[in-house]
Amino acid sequence: LVLSKNFIQGAFPNPFPNLENMRHFAIANNNINGSLPDFTRATPRVTQLDLSNQKQTNDGGLSGSIPSEFSRLDELLVLNLDGNKLTSIPSDLGNLKRLKVLNVSSNNLNQHIPP
Repeated sequence: LVLSKNFIQGAFPNPFPNLENMRHFAIANNNINGSLPDFTRATPRVTQLDLSNQKQTNDGGLSGSIPSEFSRLDELLVLNLDGNKLTSIPSDLGNLKRLKVLNVSSNNLNQHIPP
């Protein structure tokens, strides 16, 4: 499911809709704000998650912490959270054995990236 560059704004629904068989979710370059929802229940099989570049206006951008539940997305290969206002990364994110790409550049991280 690719919804990038569509002028989508506002927060993600909570709870996030159940899209159990979705493998690729891209909603980059929009204006989504607020915290990240728990994708583990809704998209447990996702391999690519691109939520990058949500700061299209001053009030946009995903904020807060990356939920520790993300470490249960066992099939995740690519996590792109570039260009948001995220402040921390859970230490257990390093448990994702298949993760090949983690992009958290251009955020407000105030900690070291865990191993």
